[in-house]
This record gives sequence, C-alpha cells and structure tokens, in this order.
Amino acid sequence: MLAMVAVMIDTPALFYMATALIALIAACRFQAWLSVKGLRFERVAPESARVGDLVTVEITAWSERKIRRPLVTLRDNLPPRMVLNGLTPSLPIAPAYDLPIRTQYQFRPLKRGRYRWSGVLVLGTDALGLVTKIKEYSTTPAEMTVLPRPIPVSVELPSAAGWGISEAESGQTRGAGIEPRGIRAYVNGDSLRHVHWRSTARTGQLLVKEFEAGTHAAAAFVLQREKGSEVGRGAHTSLEAMCGHAVFLAENFLRQGARVEFPGIEESGSHFSPQERVNEIYEVLARVDADQATSVSSEVFALAGRYPTGSILFVFLTVADPGLPGAISTLHAAGTTVVPLVYNAADYAGGRNVASAADPNYLESLRQSGAAPVLMPSEVPNDDAR
Repeated sequence: MLAMVAVMIDTPALFYMATALIALIAACRFQAWLSVKGLRFERVAPESARVGDLVTVEITAWSERKIRRPLVTLRDNLPPRMVLNGLTPSLPIAPAYDLPIRTQYQFRPLKRGRYRWSGVLVLGTDALGLVTKIKEYSTTPAEMTVLPRPIPVSVELPSAAGWGISEAESGQTRGAGIEPRGIRAYVNGDSLRHVHWRSTARTGQLLVKEFEAGTHAAAAFVLQREKGSEVGRGAHTSLEAMCGHAVFLAENFLRQGARVEFPGIEESGSHFSPQERVNEIYEVLARVDADQATSVSSEVFALAGRYPTGSILFVFLTVADPGLPGAISTLHAAGTTVVPLVYNAADYAGGRNVASAADPNYLESLRQSGAAPVLMPSEVPNDDAR
C-alpha cells in the first residue's frame, strides 16, 4: 500500500521506505523458512512408567547445514488417545552443525496402556519474531507402556476352609512349603539353612530360597472386558479402577505366598519369583481393553473344574451380566469360591444409561447363587461422576 501511495503521489522517499519494508518481510520469511530446514532429531523416552509418574522425554537435534539458526521450538506428536496432565513445553534450542543440542519436556500419564508415537513439529521464527514457519520431521517411533498404579482397597474375604486363606492373609504360608518358588533377598528371621549360596556368591548379596505355600493357596482374577462394559471417560473409567484394584490385591496375595492368575488375559503366569510375577502382572494389566466379544459369565463358566477345591475367583464387573449367577453356581458346585467385586455404573460419566451390576435386584441374584458380592469404590472425583 505504501508503494502504491508513493507512486500515486510521486514521493520517492515513501517508495524507498515501502521497498525496505517489503525486503525486510521477505528476509524474515526466508530466515524463518531456513530455521526449520535441514534438521535431524532423536528421541529418548522411558520404556515404561506408572500412572501418575513424572515422565521425562529428551529430544536431541542436529543441524545438517553449516548455518547459524535462530531459536526453534519443538512439539512432540504424542498420541491423541494418551490421557495426561502437566505437559511442559520444551525449551527453545538453536541446533548447530557440529554439536548435538538437547531439550526435554515432561508430563504425567493418567491412563494405562501401550503408546507409540513418532514425528516432531518444529516451529521456527526469524530473528525479529515477525514470521513463523512450521515443519514436521519423521523420527524413530517411541514406545512406552503406562502401567496401572495400585489402588488400595479393603476386601472382606469369605471363609474358605481348606484353602488356607487366613494363613495367606497373615503371610504365614510364605516359605512354609517344600517346593521352591524363587529366590529373594535375606531378611531378619530367615533361616541360614535356606541361603542360596550360588546366587549369593554371584551377586554379592545374601539371598535365600523361597518355597511354595504348604496350603497351595490360589486366587484368580477375571475382569469384565466385553465391548460396552467400560463406563466413564478419560482416565476415570470402571476398567481403570478395576486394574488398579486388581494389581493391588494381586500384589498383596503374592507377597503373602499365594498363587495368582488372570485367566483369559494371559495364557499362563510364571511363578519362579514373586517380584518377577508382580512385574508380569503390571505388564498384563497395562494392555487390558474392553474390546472382547465374550461375556464375563462365559469366561467364568469356562473356568469350572480348572482350579482345585478351595480356590477363590474374583470377578470384577460394572454392567449386569444375566448369565453370571448361573456360572457362579456351577463353580460353587465344583468347590471354587467366587467373589463378585461390583462397581456402580452410576458413579461414572454416562453410567446411568447402562444396567448397573450394583442394582439391588441383581446383587440379590448373585447372593442367591451362593456368592457374597462386594461393592467397590469408584475412585472417580465428584466433578467427573455425572
């Protein structure tokens, strides 16, 4: 406009000023364009983290051209389905040709799962900050598993004569049997007769053998994973609460010497070391999704006769399954105690539109089948329970 006015009124000074402004804008655009060209990136992300942990992702940048660049800002292409908070921006950097420049950002994942992402967005400006250019670069994909965080819960267990559950609760069964179940660090009170000298010599740490419980205590966990059975939104869903409670209970049982299984989710679990088994359970529950076509009652019914008399089966459910009372009766006849752990769907967003397993009539049908259902806490903030 200045150039047009200068021509119209025949003012050379104004024309020169307009030309200088046009040249300045062109130079700024070229500098911004050049700032995001010829870059290479490498990302370092942790392989796993628990829900709520602070995760730090480091990105290293290299310049493939011998030019001086202004500061650029990086934005990582985190997967849209990852629920997180506390995402910090990465610090601006000036990539150099002969020197790797590092920057990082942090966040806290709020939902378990396996996540994979790649690509970095680079935002560059000129030295005056008048023009901004954005360019996306492909990177080696990053993979991270977000493990569930144990949610403490108190579950009153039924009496199970012959199963040894009272001993499992007190931890007296741990190391009381004959069959070895693993090796662990020595603690005060352990007998020196059980020291595993070969491992102690190899690691330099006093290790002792741990034995299977004499009662052969066993617990199995079945989670409702049928399509449409997960109620809630974001990080506050019934399945998230189930996984948090399940890993807490499983870890307690393993610590007390019991055997823990997740039929339907895993083919078989290793029982060589309690800590290895705990890590295995975290990994298993991290990838659980409500995407199955099989109902929870069908999964429970398929377990009839699989476990010895006196075993106990925990069934986590939110949506009422009409076939579950019959499946529970079948397992009771085979000597397996079933404990339904029930979540109220109405406590979660959108849960008022489904048939909740916490309905009094449905709970009564579970009791009539011989089970003692336990109402579980929803773990949902009041603002999200609507």
